[in-house]
Amino acid sequence: MPSEESAFVMELQGPGPGGTLTGFDLDDLNVVRAQFPALSRMHGDRPYSYLDGPGGTQVPSRAIAAMTDYLSRCNANHEGAFPTSEESDALLAQAHVAAAEFLGAADPGEVAFGQNMTTLTFAVSRAIGRTLHAGEEIVVTRLDHDANVAPWLALEEERGIRVRWVEIRPDDCTLDLDGLAGLLSERTRLVAVGLASNAVGTLNPVAQIVDMAHAAGAWTYVDAVHAAPHVAIDVAALGTDFLVCSPYKFFGPHLGLLYGKRELLDRLAPYKVRPATNEAPGKWETGTLPGEALAGLIGTFGYLDWLGRRFGGAAEGASRRDALAAAMKVIFDTERRLAHSALTALTDVPGLCLRGITDPARLDERVPTFAFTLAGHSPREIAAHLGRQGIAVWDGDYYAYELIRTLGLAESGGMVRVGLAHYNRPQEVDDLVSALHELAG
Repeated sequence: MPSEESAFVMELQGPGPGGTLTGFDLDDLNVVRAQFPALSRMHGDRPYSYLDGPGGTQVPSRAIAAMTDYLSRCNANHEGAFPTSEESDALLAQAHVAAAEFLGAADPGEVAFGQNMTTLTFAVSRAIGRTLHAGEEIVVTRLDHDANVAPWLALEEERGIRVRWVEIRPDDCTLDLDGLAGLLSERTRLVAVGLASNAVGTLNPVAQIVDMAHAAGAWTYVDAVHAAPHVAIDVAALGTDFLVCSPYKFFGPHLGLLYGKRELLDRLAPYKVRPATNEAPGKWETGTLPGEALAGLIGTFGYLDWLGRRFGGAAEGASRRDALAAAMKVIFDTERRLAHSALTALTDVPGLCLRGITDPARLDERVPTFAFTLAGHSPREIAAHLGRQGIAVWDGDYYAYELIRTLGLAESGGMVRVGLAHYNRPQEVDDLVSALHELAG
């Protein structure tokens, strides 16, 4: 296998898929990796390889320091008439502003925090369910994480609505948009779809899907959990009514993040305690929010702001929103280069069957998440083999419940999932593929 440097240089030679590639060089990558304390962990004589990003990314020093500072200085509950509570409330307001900028929302009041995406989605689905009637319809997809399926299925049982399914094209694990068009009608009330597949990395044409749903008079609910570490999110450009993501999947602490159009957040009635505010976003934020996690999220946005200004080309004096967008652009370009290396190398492993988009010319249609099986070995066996070599990957269905069953892989243990992030080294792809060749024999 080529060395780290040679692998990276090969990818820099000439334009790759989608045109000329930009991103970090090796010196840049070392500066970026130094921002993440976890990346200093060693496994024997080499760095531990975090290829488990789809389950949760690593966290930069800025976020860790901000959490420690909050717990050390102003750890207090909400709306108290004393300095630490006032400082904590100010931090909460700052978190709403920063999160709105990250998502491209014009109004910080359109952003609410919660435990995670799943919990927020169950809360929103129950509130929407109060407005639905028997015979009305919600559309979900076979490609989604179950957190954007199960909450809507629950309404089928509770409210008598009908859930309709968008199928996938098994050859490349993309959505059947013609099938979606045939499902939409005057009965459709909501279309739930993912921005990116957490299993096979497919980027869905969500802006087009939103337009189709709105033309039918339906709302849209977008799961952006798996897209958020890899692409810039702009809720205004997408036009979606709701969007959810989880900061612990994009270099932050454990939190959930909800965007909703203000008119809808105000109109819907969530389940909440009686003394809680009736105003959005507060009425959606049940209980006491974790101040330390919100402080950490601000630290994460600080890291991305730094990344966009230092490596993303954000102009001097650029807004934080522009710097965050620049950060996500340089992340996408860097990861696309890594994805090209991984895609080429994985398909050369004997007996390995890679699912999803495998054409290098279509890398712009996916994020660097790869799922595969290897003949003669169960997914758990493969993951354990890699784990013994200090390479962290996932196996199973990772809650892509419908997709794994549609592909006929549930009974055999699902697939192995490798998720690359912008801080991963080219050498980690080489080490992964070498270990798979070893297992393939």
